[in-house]
Amino acid sequence: NTDLHGYGRGDELVYLDARKRFPLPDASFDFVFSEHMLEHLTYAEGQRCLRECLRVLKPGGRIRIATPSLERLAALYAPEPSEVQRRYLRWAVKALAHETDAELPGVVVNNFFRSWGHRFIYDPQTLRHALGRAGFADVEERPVGELERHLSEEPEFNAYETVVLEARRP
Repeated sequence: NTDLHGYGRGDELVYLDARKRFPLPDASFDFVFSEHMLEHLTYAEGQRCLRECLRVLKPGGRIRIATPSLERLAALYAPEPSEVQRRYLRWAVKALAHETDAELPGVVVNNFFRSWGHRFIYDPQTLRHALGRAGFADVEERPVGELERHLSEEPEFNAYETVVLEARRP
């Protein structure tokens, strides 16, 4: 496990600033997993990070990226929101009760862009492009699975707001 802020489990943790060269050898990993991290980088920093992921993966190694979905956030503006979208709006606004209690897409989307240090929110097409540009092949969207623990107390909302893509180092 790696982390910028020292969160994690003792000896298993390696300090890593994802904006810089990873302190890891070339072609040394079979799998890279990133969950709700890439959106904290600018697009250019994200590209450097993805190229570093490619560098440390063995040929044939796989990457799995889970990140918030701009497409799903935009879908909150649907003329007839689904039941999950309505519940997601209520849940997200409840977290902002100190600012507003308006269960509106604009409130949720604005908060999403300015809170938690987010710098660039991807939609599936943009993340697919970024992975391809970094050198990855066979990019495929996957459902949120057992690896993803973001919002573990609200798995339905994690599945709603998260997009997961996997790819392979050629």
